[in-house]
Amino acid sequence: MPWLVEWAAAWTLPAMSAAFVVLAVLETHRPRDSATAAGLRWVTNFCLFGAVLACAAVFAPSRLVGVMLDGWDGGPLALLARNCNPWLVLAVDLVLLDALSYALHRMQHLRPFWRFHAVHHADEQVDLTTGLRHHPGEALVNAAVGGIVLTILGLPPWAAAAYGMLAPVFDMWTHVNLALPPTLERMLSAVIVTPGVHRIHHSDDPGNYGANFGGILTIWDRICSTWRPPIQARLRFGLGTAGPQGVFHSFIIPFRLTPRRVEVAATELAARRSATHPERA
Repeated sequence: MPWLVEWAAAWTLPAMSAAFVVLAVLETHRPRDSATAAGLRWVTNFCLFGAVLACAAVFAPSRLVGVMLDGWDGGPLALLARNCNPWLVLAVDLVLLDALSYALHRMQHLRPFWRFHAVHHADEQVDLTTGLRHHPGEALVNAAVGGIVLTILGLPPWAAAAYGMLAPVFDMWTHVNLALPPTLERMLSAVIVTPGVHRIHHSDDPGNYGANFGGILTIWDRICSTWRPPIQARLRFGLGTAGPQGVFHSFIIPFRLTPRRVEVAATELAARRSATHPERA
């Protein structure tokens, strides 16, 4: 399915723009929390997003991208692509890419990677622009580690292109300040990450640290015992006084200090869940 590469290149930004408009309207008319402030927050979040795009353009020349995406010709995913129906290959690859996304997210919560990812968690309000708020250092680390893994596996470039269009749209969706009906959210969260599920991950409550790392599918959190179901209680976000807020501060803070946030181990989260909700253990 080579056409997916050109199709994704042409439609990723339009799809993100359309998703942004739709989600902005939804969170304006049905916010979970009171309306989030734009102003400096949005300027900071958009500047970080622009810096990530600029780094991608500068540090990922087409030749290097071609080598990484073509991968090792004998890799298991390359063999799968040569011998199976392309739609089946696409489905398998998207699931595997989402599993890799979960693993990379878990990695970002380990030092020294946390110093970059902390910029994302420093947002004291969570809305769809929080999904755009990532430090370029985090993006480069993810690209390097993920690129090595995918090269070894021999991921087809068209599968990477498809996930590359889907993931940023979901990143905005999971951060949107939207109040879904509890029944609908419960049904959706059985399969995909919802805003209510991901907001727990951003909570400043230590009891929620290390929970809900999933990007698209919730199955990885369930398998790894980092799953916590959505709740209706109001949550607080951010990193306190250590959290960077302005544009300049957000860019330089990873190189000045590491905002402290001790993650709770998956086993401890599972034990807490069992103690609180024995029927869900």
